[in-house]
Amino acid sequence: MLIFFESLLSEIFYDFYLFLKFWFYDSLKFLFNEFLKNLLSIEKKFSIRLNIKHFFEPLYGIKSIEGYFYAIPLRLIIILISILLHIINILALILFIIFWISMPFFITFVIYNGKIF
Repeated sequence: MLIFFESLLSEIFYDFYLFLKFWFYDSLKFLFNEFLKNLLSIEKKFSIRLNIKHFFEPLYGIKSIEGYFYAIPLRLIIILISILLHIINILALILFIIFWISMPFFITFVIYNGKIF
């Protein structure tokens, strides 16, 4: 009989361990990988470094005065959009991590108190 309770208790704790591993390690690892993929995708499409490097060069090699007048504002807009997307991506990651980590504690609080506030 003691072996039965011991095995039952070990199964319960093992399931609890698997939940904690999933919730706090595997899912956050997946989230961070998705964040990095999104960051690299933004950098690939907008390329801040390349636009800063060629900031004063005309677009598409058009060496006329119009090419210079169009290139500088367009590159500036592309750089600002890219920076804005990076900031949004980082803020979304931080907010989602805070939400994800606090959710089990919030649910436990609601279950034991019976009310949200």
